[in-house]
Amino acid sequence: MTDHIGRNIVLKSLADRTGLEFAPIPKGDFIMGSKANDPLAWDDEKPQNSASISYDYWCGRHPVTNRQFAKFADATQYISRAEQTGWAWVWRVESQDWEKIQGACWRHPNGPADDLLGLEDHPVVCVSFYDAMAYVDWLNIMFFEILLEGYIFNLPGELEWEKAARGTHGRQYPWGDQFEPNLCYWRGRPGREGTTSPVGSRSPESDSPYGCAGMAGNAWEWTITLWGSDKDKSEFGYPYQMFDGREDINAGEDTFRIIRGGSFKDDEKGVRSACRDLDPPGLSFNNLGFRIFITSKDKR
Repeated sequence: MTDHIGRNIVLKSLADRTGLEFAPIPKGDFIMGSKANDPLAWDDEKPQNSASISYDYWCGRHPVTNRQFAKFADATQYISRAEQTGWAWVWRVESQDWEKIQGACWRHPNGPADDLLGLEDHPVVCVSFYDAMAYVDWLNIMFFEILLEGYIFNLPGELEWEKAARGTHGRQYPWGDQFEPNLCYWRGRPGREGTTSPVGSRSPESDSPYGCAGMAGNAWEWTITLWGSDKDKSEFGYPYQMFDGREDINAGEDTFRIIRGGSFKDDEKGVRSACRDLDPPGLSFNNLGFRIFITSKDKR
């Protein structure tokens, strides 16, 4: 990416100017997906294979927070998709089901009676894929001159997300191969049912090999990767091919996109590093946010 001293200067400048911390991820091979005999794995995670990324890149150390998203929204007068439609999907612990709540949005993640007081450093949720991309575009307009030539702020593809989360050797979870219930916010965490927690709360014990925090549980994260228009069958399989159309940023709203990382409503199966889920890009959920990456400009 650059020499060690130069890279540290860039990272400090980015943190000072954007409020976002980034961890460098080296180019090269890593193990992606799950073994055929893994009892926790879904079929769409298979086969496990050796994948490769041809460029160095940076992963946000934390998901984007309410505080950070508010800075963008206030500066641009941005109106999110949920604010436009007047509702978002909210997970109800009592019924263990989703409920369409009028007035829910990123400013009111559990409904109009809720606000962000005390939640400033929680991951922003109730943001659609398009809301996340609006934040990306704002970063690229405001801070692009800080980046090294050939790089751009972006949402990750699955390839980039998974390597950042599990390292090169195919860990089940960011911290290792065994589930550690106290290292993430999942549905079995006492006192946190149905809610997010501050980013970095379990760091550094829960960090990935590259120092990326919170990549298991708390809130799912959008990727640019497409699933397809049929929610029951993906149009794209493994091994992952970055340029086969699955990272088309301009695909329509009828095409599902992949989300990664699990959330406060998921079990130990759902917070694994290889686990995948999907959502319509125009909808907003109170367990779904995003994380900023810096990737090759050629991908856009």
